[in-house]
Formats: sequence, C-alpha cells, structure tokens
Amino acid sequence: MRGKEMSNFIEFFRMVLSYLMVFAVIVVVSGIGGFIGVKVWKPKTKENE
Repeated sequence: MRGKEMSNFIEFFRMVLSYLMVFAVIVVVSGIGGFIGVKVWKPKTKENE
C-alpha cells in the first residue's frame, strides 16, 4: 500500500511539474514577445504622431 501511494505521488508530481514547465514556457515567450513588441512599436507610434 505504501509503495503504491508513493508511486501515485510521484506520478502526480510529474504531472504538476510538466504543467508548470508548459506554463513557464508560455510566460517566458509572452514576456519576450511583449518586450520585443514594445521595443518595436514604441518608435513607430511616435513617428506616426
């Protein structure tokens, strides 16, 4: 019983870890995208004004 609980916990931990990694990748990508977007778009809007 104890071993089964442990393997279930490890399986759950792995699932959570993979979700966290996906979430972290999304946050990093959106952060970089937003940063580049601001860098690229700020001069253009000033130029248009």
